[in-house]
Amino acid sequence: MDHTKINLIVRLQHLDNQIESIISLQKGLPEEIDALDEDVTFTTRQIEARKKIAGEHAKSRERLNETIRHCRSKIQTFKDKQTLARNNKEYDALSKQIEYEEKEIAQADIQLQDISHTEQKTLEMQAKGRQLIAENRYDEISEDMMPDDVLEQQLEDLKDQVKQKKEELESIIIESAEEVSELEEKIKKQRAVVESESKRLLSKYDHLKSGSIQNAVVKLHRQACSGCNTRVPTNRHTLIVQGGFYLCESCGRMVVHERLFEEAAEAQD
Repeated sequence: MDHTKINLIVRLQHLDNQIESIISLQKGLPEEIDALDEDVTFTTRQIEARKKIAGEHAKSRERLNETIRHCRSKIQTFKDKQTLARNNKEYDALSKQIEYEEKEIAQADIQLQDISHTEQKTLEMQAKGRQLIAENRYDEISEDMMPDDVLEQQLEDLKDQVKQKKEELESIIIESAEEVSELEEKIKKQRAVVESESKRLLSKYDHLKSGSIQNAVVKLHRQACSGCNTRVPTNRHTLIVQGGFYLCESCGRMVVHERLFEEAAEAQD
């Protein structure tokens, strides 16, 4: 086995590890931001839905009150005409018109009462929610119980958190941009070297990293693969100590002696 080729792939892994180390400084911030953005979207939709319902109620109330005013005006007109009716037939016809308008008013009143009942129920639900909040019983609060002002405050808090997390992430990216750029250039050159010396090793390396494995090459640690902690057969230790590698039977990683990583770090310096 050509141990020089193993050294080359270890150096590539060492560089990739450095990139991963920088990315880890982001502390899961991209995922946190995505989750917070989802919360902002969900809360915004809740608020918009409530405002839409409130707006529809206001329009309906205005329309129904206008209907009542219009019907009352017509009733008064019909009553005035009744005083001038020339016979019972005209009087009865006007009475039927008055009766019709009164039914329209009654129906409008029922709809207004329904709106008021719905709004009152909403207020009662939110009052219950406010009480549960005061008692720190958040797990018992349903979406409908959350008071409007609390929901609005939650949205503002979420937006502030998103802004803060994005600023934190941007700061990390800016601070590490130059180092990442240098490492990416080194990785590009190292990949070219490995490819020219051993396409098979590079192919194996890329295959491992194409899955969920970030570190395709790992150290032998306490007689085990440091990637998955599976014990390495004793008869393979000599090969590893001599500078070769062992393919872990459990995770498939290439297990090498830690000395090779130390040499890779020294070579980079």
